[in-house]
Amino acid sequence: MESLKIALVGNPNVGKSTVFNYLTGLNQQVGNWTGKTVERKAGYFKVKDQTVELVDLPGTYSLTAYSQEEIVTREYILNEKPDVVVAMLDASNIERNLYLLLQILELTTNVVIGLNMMDLAVTSGITISAPKLSQTLNLPVIEVIATKGKGIKELLQEAINLSHLPEAPQPVVMKYPEELEAKIKAIEAELPESGEFPRRWLALKFMEDDQALKKTPPESVRKLLTEWNISGWNEAKLEMAITDAKYQFIGSLMPDFVRYNQDKGENWTQRLDRWALSPIWGYPILLAILVIVFWFSFVASAPFGDLISRFMGWVAGALVALLQMVGAPQSLQSLIRDGIFAGVGAVFAFVPQIGMFFIFYSILQDSGYLARAAFLGDRFMQAMGLHGKSFFSFVSSYGCNVPGIMATRTLENPKDRLITILLNPLIPCVPRLGVMSAVVAAFFPGGRGALVMVSLLGLSLLLIIFSSFLFRKTVIQIEKSAFVMELPLYHRPTIRNVLLPAWQKTFNFMKRAWTFILVASIIIWFLSSFPTGVSMEQTWAGKLGSALAVIGSPLGFDWRIMVAILFGFTAKETTLSTLGILYGVTADSPQSIAQAMTGAMTPLVAFTFLVVYMIYIPCLATVVTMHKEIGSLRWTGFGVVYNLLLSFGAGWLVLQLGHVLGF
Repeated sequence: MESLKIALVGNPNVGKSTVFNYLTGLNQQVGNWTGKTVERKAGYFKVKDQTVELVDLPGTYSLTAYSQEEIVTREYILNEKPDVVVAMLDASNIERNLYLLLQILELTTNVVIGLNMMDLAVTSGITISAPKLSQTLNLPVIEVIATKGKGIKELLQEAINLSHLPEAPQPVVMKYPEELEAKIKAIEAELPESGEFPRRWLALKFMEDDQALKKTPPESVRKLLTEWNISGWNEAKLEMAITDAKYQFIGSLMPDFVRYNQDKGENWTQRLDRWALSPIWGYPILLAILVIVFWFSFVASAPFGDLISRFMGWVAGALVALLQMVGAPQSLQSLIRDGIFAGVGAVFAFVPQIGMFFIFYSILQDSGYLARAAFLGDRFMQAMGLHGKSFFSFVSSYGCNVPGIMATRTLENPKDRLITILLNPLIPCVPRLGVMSAVVAAFFPGGRGALVMVSLLGLSLLLIIFSSFLFRKTVIQIEKSAFVMELPLYHRPTIRNVLLPAWQKTFNFMKRAWTFILVASIIIWFLSSFPTGVSMEQTWAGKLGSALAVIGSPLGFDWRIMVAILFGFTAKETTLSTLGILYGVTADSPQSIAQAMTGAMTPLVAFTFLVVYMIYIPCLATVVTMHKEIGSLRWTGFGVVYNLLLSFGAGWLVLQLGHVLGF
């Protein structure tokens, strides 16, 4: 069967992912590029008898190899040689988008242009003639409104048609000033006719002294560059001249296909940003939006979680009744009821919380507001010595620390990324918040519970600020970096762009429930059930807890709490299931498990447990992701040990302070 490889390339926020999701749906594979921390997305589908592999390359403004996104994109085009490159252009910001297009054309001429956001261009007073743009560039141009699904099928068909042509079209050739063109041709003449890379592109990279090229220029080329350097044409001047020439060339072409309406009034983005980015109203609006997100995630979703808990309890009861009818051993009945369903059932109760959070996160991202939130958060991030884009990571982590850590890929400075990754686990994720809310409800009912949760979240932020200053001043020396970020136009979120990412993230959580959590629940049940005929304290789990009691006793934790904290490392969601098994609670709601703890500790010890649990070592998946993103076992180990010491140290201080205050 014939296959076709298509690459989607474009600036950030240009609509690539919308086109990708529209064409691939759930048939996606997401991972990391080999040796890089940049996300790789590939999707597969069929068109008649042809299998199409669609690769969504990282959003980038250029291919000059200053960032991993730029390197990944250009290496893919050079090495993988896709059959067609679909260059997505933002019609409302056409000049900057054409700059990337010219760089793409230096690598391949098998290009189709998707002219997206035509509707937003019109509202901004910009009129672009797609036929004239096609004629000017000698490339196929398809008008697209990706958020409405318009033009996407036509864009795909044009890419397929192009792949069947015997020869690729010959697009417009970039014209450099005479002096610069002479230098390019001089280097081209010293390069072999057939080589690994396009000769003209390779000449430009040698002139720019591209450090990511990993190819040594011939001696004759080095001699030329040395001569030019002596005469004042060093690499920096050559690179600037090449960039300026591209923009001048774009400027000379644009009158052929672009018209600007100077009398056009404010568009929707400008009107909304007067409020959303206001130094007076911007922060209250941001706070109100975050309150709405968390209210829906943790309060409005609670009844759905309760329904799931009851359903899992009913299924467990039905299965146990069936096992009793066939005379199954008591141990098997206990495994089903007290192990599998008590563990996994308690965790599945969090699915509505997680799903709701990721739905709202996708809405904020797809609408363009999340970039505004990062802009507003920059002031606080800079005060902590961090980049404003760290705000993306921290907000994502309230859903799950894994995507929160992966969100640090937007940070260009490696030291900014490292500090943000190390701080990330101090943000309590949805599973941790779910366990915390259950314990709070049992020990601090009514209005006191809300105050306790607010105080815990406040403590988390204080510890992040403290740790940030500590890392920046004593562990990792960094300078403050400027916050430069494009604010995309506001978009109306589409159902596909909201529900598809939310479903993927929620489904990944549910898969973990049937892997990590199921296995952990069975192991905990086994440890707490054997040897048979002895008290819980004499089981293997009890003996393990007794060994850990030395650590927990200064904080007032009994052996059950220590075992739950230990097994929480596999996945934070297992904490409730572990406590349920150890306290003898059958498949039931998380509230009942938390209430079983009330006889084992005082409210002060419960608050101490909440502090330790909130900032304790992150789950195994988070630690693995930390290692993948940092690329250093030493720094990953440092982060784990730091969280461990900080959690028990903060818990001990809270307990002592509580005793002093008479609690």
